[in-house]
Amino acid sequence: MSQPDSHSELTRLMDAGIADGVFPGAALLVRARGETAHLSFHGRRSLQPLLGPVDASTCFDLASLTKVLATTPMVLLSIQDDRLGLDEPVHRRLEGFLGQGRESITVRMLLDHSSGLAAWRPYYETVRSTDDGAGLATLQGRESVRRMVAAETPEASPGSRALYSDLNFILLDWILERINGRPIDELFEEWLARPLSLGSLFFVDLTAPATAAQAREGRAFAATERCPWRGRTLIGEVHDDNAYAMGGVGGQAGLFGTVQDVARVADAWLASFLGSGDFFASHLVKEFWQKSAVTGSTRALGFDTPSPHASQAGGGFGPRTVGHLGFTGTSLWIDPDRELIVVLLTNRVHPTRGNEAIRQFRPVLHDRVAALWR
Repeated sequence: MSQPDSHSELTRLMDAGIADGVFPGAALLVRARGETAHLSFHGRRSLQPLLGPVDASTCFDLASLTKVLATTPMVLLSIQDDRLGLDEPVHRRLEGFLGQGRESITVRMLLDHSSGLAAWRPYYETVRSTDDGAGLATLQGRESVRRMVAAETPEASPGSRALYSDLNFILLDWILERINGRPIDELFEEWLARPLSLGSLFFVDLTAPATAAQAREGRAFAATERCPWRGRTLIGEVHDDNAYAMGGVGGQAGLFGTVQDVARVADAWLASFLGSGDFFASHLVKEFWQKSAVTGSTRALGFDTPSPHASQAGGGFGPRTVGHLGFTGTSLWIDPDRELIVVLLTNRVHPTRGNEAIRQFRPVLHDRVAALWR
C-alpha cells in the first residue's frame, strides 16, 4: 500500500538524518490500513565502538515507549479483568501512600500525569551514594527508588494540572506487581509477548546476571550513551538512570525491541480501538485514548496526543491521534482516522544525550508521512 515514490522519499529523508548527525542509526516503519507501507533501516548500531549496520533484527532501547507498549496495556488488562479500577485511590494498593494530598491520587491521575507529583528526580544518585553503589541494579535498588517515590509530596493538588512524570509510572509498575504477585517483566512476557508473538520485545533484568545474559544472547543492540557515571557505552543495558538503579526493569523505561514488534503492539491497540480486533476491550481503549479533561493537558491515559503548537508529531495527523516519545530517540504515533501507524526508532543519544537535533527532524518526518498517506 505504498504511495508512488513514498519509499524512496522517506528513505532519502532518513539517510539525510544520518548524514546530518541527527542519529547514528535508525529504523522507520509506516503501516497504513493494516499493511506495511514503508520499512527502512539506516546507519550503524554504534559508532563507539564501531558496529555493523542497523537491520530488521536490531534491538533499540525504547525508553519511555515502555509506558505505552508495556505498562499502560498491562494496566488496561488489569482493569479489563476487574483486578484494578481506574478511579480507585493509589493508597488502596500501596499501603501508607497517604498524607500531603497523596490519598487523593488515583490510578487515572497516574496514567494522565495529573497526580501533582514532580516530573523527575535523580533517585539513582541516592542509590549510588549508598554503600558505594552496592544497591545499584539490584532488587534493593528497586525498592529504594519505590520508597523514595512513595515519600514524595505532591507539588500541586492532585487532578489540578498535567505534568509528565516518570514517578507516576514507577508507581504503576509497583501497583501491577502488587495486584498480580509478579514483576512486570514476567507479566509482560505472559500477557503481551507470547499472545502477540513479540519475540523481540523484552526487558533485560540486570538483577539476575544469568537472566540478563539470556535476554541478550544472539541479539544485536543499538548502542546508547557513553554514560559518564557508569563509565561505558551502554549496549543492551537500559539507558534511563533510575530504571538502571531499579535493576533495568521499570514501568517508566526498560523495554528493548525491534521496529516490527513495536508495530505489532500498535496494531493490537489500533485494531481494538476500531473494533476489528479484541485483544483489548474496545470501550476501554476508547476511554484510554480520550484526551484528559485536565485544563491545558495534551495527555490521554498512558498516551500523549499531538500538541497544538510545535508538536513532535508534526501538524498533519488527525484529531484522534495518540502516541508517545522516548528519550533515546524513539517515537510511536497512531492515527485511527487514517488507520496509520508510524514507528521511528533511533539511538540519537549515542554517543551523547547532548545531541538534540531530532527535535527539528521528527516533525518534518511526520509531516511528510501525513502528506503521503492522507
